[in-house]
Amino acid sequence: MLDKSIEYKHVIMRLDCNEFTTLEPELPPGYSFRFFKPSDEKNWSRIETSVLEFDSEQAAENYFRIAYLPYINELGKRCVFILDPEGLPVATANAWYANSELGHQASLHWVAVRPEYQGKGLGKAITKKTLQIFHSMENGIPVWIHTQTWSHVAIRLYHSLGFNMVQSGRLADSNTTDGNVRIFPNDFHEAIQLMKSVMDAGYIEELQRTAV
Repeated sequence: MLDKSIEYKHVIMRLDCNEFTTLEPELPPGYSFRFFKPSDEKNWSRIETSVLEFDSEQAAENYFRIAYLPYINELGKRCVFILDPEGLPVATANAWYANSELGHQASLHWVAVRPEYQGKGLGKAITKKTLQIFHSMENGIPVWIHTQTWSHVAIRLYHSLGFNMVQSGRLADSNTTDGNVRIFPNDFHEAIQLMKSVMDAGYIEELQRTAV
């Protein structure tokens, strides 16, 4: 769930390629992984809207249809869901990429867990699952994440898995609604200052110490 009580600032994080080869996702009993299949854009939209990424499921679905559905073959290999014991998709993430003036970048997209299923380790499990996909499809290069100060809880998760904040590097996104590649800015210093209100001083120091 996004925390919009603080100002929005862009955060870029990166995981070196040799840091995630042994990560093994663990799910609670009865839960399972499944890759994208036709009509899952509705499940994706429902999950992302539940964590306040979109104002409505229709807006989320419209975005997904433009930004991702043209790559239907890639979705079947790169977009993953966690299903609850009844088979309901409750978490999702994309092991994606972008080609731009910054070169080829592997990047983790749209990690989300429905609020009523949070606290079960699903966020960590789906992130580890996507890292396995990166290892098999993008082996040998770092994995990047664009996130934001509103997702400071997720920043803790990513950092626990080996991602570090990037001080000045930027990240591209080619999955846009206008077809143009977007280059995310990096607000490292501003983000650190803002997150002091929601993170303890020791953890802020750790984020700064490990920043690359």
